[in-house]
Amino acid sequence: MGFREHLQEVVQSVDGAVACSLMGVDGIEVDTHLVDGAGDVDVRNLLVEYSSLFRFAREAAETHGAGAVSELCIQTDRLLTVARLVTPEYFMVVALRPEGNFGKARYMLRVTSPKLRPEL
Repeated sequence: MGFREHLQEVVQSVDGAVACSLMGVDGIEVDTHLVDGAGDVDVRNLLVEYSSLFRFAREAAETHGAGAVSELCIQTDRLLTVARLVTPEYFMVVALRPEGNFGKARYMLRVTSPKLRPEL
């Protein structure tokens, strides 16, 4: 199973999901699966911008002895995103509508991310 199939599986399994992406912490997108439903939110570019937040959170946690960051959530009025580290250089992120199933999104990232490690 390739990256795209794993990303599609996450989106199809999570109520309210509109996108799932595999990205580098440097902001470079490896692959993304998008569906209609995010309205006029530019999800693809938003996820690229959010990658810097993951990098900053990781640096801050390490600097202050809080340990490694494994997950980051950002909720806005129109979109909820959950990101999970796959390797030190890559993370998966799922974007969903605010009423989407946040718990299932976290679960799917937790069980899917180890499947992507060998392919990276």
